[in-house]
Amino acid sequence: MIKKIVTIPNKILRTKSKRIGYVDDSIRNLANDMIATTLDWDHDSEFGAALAAIQVGEPLKLTVVRNDFDDPKSKEFTTLVNPEIVKVSAEMISDIEGCLSVPGVYGRVKRPLKVKIKAQDANGAPIRLSIEGFAARVLQHEIDHMNGVIFLDHIKDSSQLFSIDKNGSLMPVAQAKKDDIKKHK
Repeated sequence: MIKKIVTIPNKILRTKSKRIGYVDDSIRNLANDMIATTLDWDHDSEFGAALAAIQVGEPLKLTVVRNDFDDPKSKEFTTLVNPEIVKVSAEMISDIEGCLSVPGVYGRVKRPLKVKIKAQDANGAPIRLSIEGFAARVLQHEIDHMNGVIFLDHIKDSSQLFSIDKNGSLMPVAQAKKDDIKKHK
């Protein structure tokens, strides 16, 4: 079932998610609903890389992550229950992030390049992941959600905020506001 994606300024996005004690059919069903919701959100110029349960109003430590970020048509996801970062690299990288809960706004966020994560799969079995690059960024972003943090919290300089123009290109939010003002004159 497709769920409504919670967007800012809804206060639930600031709620810390609860650890899942036992993985059962209700958790697997929620994960399947989250996958359906993410796929429903996809459009021509963008696709959802992942979704945390809090983004559909469920304060649980659960996320679904697309398996192939290079193929936006891919419909395969991995479910991670109680994901937790156990180690990060000293090397940091700055890149653009967006969020289904923050529509139309993107920002440059600095994060560790590599992370080690422990979690459980959709059957409750323990898993460990060592990931880097975009996948590491995506999981850090989703784990932030579970701690009541949104990517905008990492941005201290408004010049690092962007929107997408009608051609699908990023432009500074300040420019987007000027264009919007011109359009309404």
